[in-house]
Order: sequence, then structure tokens, then C-alpha cells
Amino acid sequence: MNLSNVNDAASALNGAYFVTGTDTEIGKTTTTAQLVKNIAQQGKSVYAIKPVTAGLETDDNGQTYSDDARRINQFANVKPPLSAIAPIQLATPCSPHIAAQLDGVTLTNTQLVDTIHNAIAAYAADVILVEGAGGWFTPINEQETLADVAAALKYPVILVVGIKLGSLNHAMLTLQAIWQAGLKVALVIFNQLQTDTPFVDAQIDWLSQQILRKYPGYQNLPPLMVKQGVLTH
Repeated sequence: MNLSNVNDAASALNGAYFVTGTDTEIGKTTTTAQLVKNIAQQGKSVYAIKPVTAGLETDDNGQTYSDDARRINQFANVKPPLSAIAPIQLATPCSPHIAAQLDGVTLTNTQLVDTIHNAIAAYAADVILVEGAGGWFTPINEQETLADVAAALKYPVILVVGIKLGSLNHAMLTLQAIWQAGLKVALVIFNQLQTDTPFVDAQIDWLSQQILRKYPGYQNLPPLMVKQGVLTH
């Protein structure tokens, strides 16, 4: 079937969106950065927020920083301070609820939602992308996950699907969970993870047909769907 391209998808975006993925390391951050670039090139104001990052880099001066937060905003034309776009930076590259425990930090749904709302209220833009960590149900504490944050925000969702063995199941389970939360899926980006991934087009075609068949009635139009080349991390 015919899919949209990234430029068409970028032109259709307006407002705030929650970006999630079918797994970790499936190109979510790189995809977010690419969307920010395309949106900015179209003359719209845009930036991205990474409310929780787990795993920090160290620069030549010994200062730690979030590489993800830098990457998603390298093409942004609105430049909030790091405290707004990456408010919670955890040292250890692991699930946020574990990284938070190691750093002696408490994460809650209410805290993250308030932080995001405050950043968006302080720094207006035509498009704001809020990138989650890992997949849809990534835990932030013993009871809550990033799915709870997304449900409280009520932003339309951008889903990045890493096309690989097992991605059909991962994608459908994630879509089902998003729709069961009552949220709209604005955009699905099929990201080919490796150049030698077998049956990429067949997998994307099957997923596309399933999405067109199963998107909920409260979502008046089906999600835009985009296939892009190999973008990792």
C-alpha cells in the first residue's frame, strides 16, 4: 500500500505529541530528531522534551549530560534550557525505576506530567514532541509506568515500530494498549533496523492493513503511516 513520507507526516503535525516505541533501541530518539528537523524546515516552531533519561555521557570537562536530549533538539528552532527539555537525568542506563532508585530519586506520574505541562506553558511552539523512554509500559516506579504519564497528558501518540523479527506482535500489542487507554495514534513510523532485515515490506504491509482495519471509532481518521530507512537508536 502507499505510505506517507516523513515530510508529509511532519506537515500534518500541530500541537503536542507523545512519542513511544515498540521496544528500546529501535530508533525512537533518531526518529524524533528527524521529525524535529523536518518540522523546522517547514517553517514551524518546534522542540522536543525528554522528561526522563537513563544513562549519561561525560564531556571533556568532566560534565555529565544526556546525549538523547541533545540529539532530539539539535535541529530545534525553539531552545528551552536543558532543565526544561531534560528535567530528570539518571546516571545508569537501565529501566527508569531502577535508575531512579540507584540515584535516590523518586519518580511519579504526577511529577512528570506537571514537569511537562510547565515546560510547554513556559516555552510555546507550533509542535512539541515529548519522547518517552523504552516502550509503552516502561516503569517509572513500583506502581506506575510511562503509559500512565501518556494517558494523563492525553496527547496524540507517535509510535515508532522497529521492524525486526517479532515486531508484528510488538506493534499490535502496543497499538492495542494505546487505544485501550483512549488515546489517538497520530502517526506510525516503520523503522527498518538493519539493511538485511528479511521481509521488511511484507511486514509493513501486514501491519498497515491491520491498523486500517482496527483503529477505533473515536479516532476519526486512521494514523498516518511512514516507512523510513535504517535509523538506529
